[in-house]
Amino acid sequence: MSETGLQAAARVLAATLTLLARETQRLSPPFSLWSEPLEAEQIKQTALKVAAGEAAVLWVDEAHPARGLAVVGVMPLESSILGAGSLRIYGPWLVEPEANDRRHCARTIATKAKKLVGTNGFLSIKTWQDPAIIMGFMDEGFQIAEIISRFVGPLDAKILPDFPFLYHFGLALKTPEVGRLEKWLDELGELFYDGHHRHGPYLAEDFSSRLWREVLLRDLKKGFPSVFLWDERQGRPVGMAIADQDQSSADLIILHITEDRRGEGLGRLLAFEIIRLLIEKGVTSLKTETASWNLPAISLYSGLGLKPKSPLVALHWKNQ
Repeated sequence: MSETGLQAAARVLAATLTLLARETQRLSPPFSLWSEPLEAEQIKQTALKVAAGEAAVLWVDEAHPARGLAVVGVMPLESSILGAGSLRIYGPWLVEPEANDRRHCARTIATKAKKLVGTNGFLSIKTWQDPAIIMGFMDEGFQIAEIISRFVGPLDAKILPDFPFLYHFGLALKTPEVGRLEKWLDELGELFYDGHHRHGPYLAEDFSSRLWREVLLRDLKKGFPSVFLWDERQGRPVGMAIADQDQSSADLIILHITEDRRGEGLGRLLAFEIIRLLIEKGVTSLKTETASWNLPAISLYSGLGLKPKSPLVALHWKNQ
């Protein structure tokens, strides 16, 4: 598509998402509980990706855009590991009140997405816990990989301890050293993010560890806010936390403690330190995700004052 065509598509997308955001707010429960209102900044960023050719729009019905849509974009890291084009579906955003209509819309979007990937192509989506949407994707061969709990909330320096407790544990904080990142990640053991790549179908057993190692190396080398928890007596890292900052908000990408040191309260100490760093950088709100089976993480995030949001369901499909 030409640059002019991409810009026109982005304008139509932005206008439609704005309309859908307004209409979604009028839906009665349970639909209004499953999904969340689209924010203006989210609409803007999505439209910019389409205008730049980084994402494509999947309309339920191109003749009637307001019926609903999804957006699909390339996942380069997944593609590099799987050896094939991998796409992530965002959405779908639907205003159909009837379950059968919503299921049909989801099925239509899934069908269109499948046509965009080649042999061994992989599709991933994290969508609302809406049975009709989930069943629509499953009708097209998608399989559920994970239920994901999400948390969001303001950052308040009042939750931080007045003095550091790290010395009680023989611990120190270290900032990333690019030349030692590979070694440090090896010493931290197996890393994973929200788990849906870990348990999802169609994927190699080592896919999750390989993927998130690449994600963390990329983000650390880019200078994302991060903290390593260092055991002075053992001379090795025992934990790490990384966040993705966007002006005054941040996304906690990972908070990890080595398996042999879990249950000591180190996760909470590490959370305090990454929050302290983010507040110093002007961050006022934080969001994060974890697998719904990860009860220790859910307890930790709740204790930090973060509030649960509508859960997401991760689904995968592979063109075999």
